[in-house]
Amino acid sequence: MRFIFVDAENIGLKGVEAIGASISDKVIVFSKNEAVKEVCERKLFLYISSYPSGSNQADFYVIGNLVGIIASLSEKQRSVCQFILYTQDNALVSAFSFQCKLHKVNSEIALKPAVQSQQVIEPEKLLLNLEQRIYAQFNTVQTTETVRKKLKQPKSEFTKALNQLIRAGKIRRVSKNKKTWVRATHM
Repeated sequence: MRFIFVDAENIGLKGVEAIGASISDKVIVFSKNEAVKEVCERKLFLYISSYPSGSNQADFYVIGNLVGIIASLSEKQRSVCQFILYTQDNALVSAFSFQCKLHKVNSEIALKPAVQSQQVIEPEKLLLNLEQRIYAQFNTVQTTETVRKKLKQPKSEFTKALNQLIRAGKIRRVSKNKKTWVRATHM
């Protein structure tokens, strides 16, 4: 039997629609989006939205449900089950993989994170690289949320790097529209 966990807040509606599952698979979708709910009802997926709103709340609930399901299975049942995760969130992938290894269950990550590296990157270097990537996006006037979505970054990491750029005076608000930003050297 396969237990498929779907971080719909991360992969979106189209990602949920693309999931191929058999009738014997248990597909658990975590989202607060009504369109995702409708797809889940049509495909007979379990839709969960009862977690608090906020950063990483769906991720915490995914891990909580994973551990709860594993704990409810006998040793024999665990040996024939597979736990699959649909997400591109590195932190969630790490937590999911750790729990599966800890409980000695078969697991798979269906969607690989956009940027994976075999080597460990120091947080300072990772942040510097993110700052450079953000800075490069502001060669034209745009909103910070547009840039964050283009770079597919979690809000917390993106905000830290963005604030560094603002403090350093490398980007600034566009006077006509306070929601848009551009490199400080433009205009």
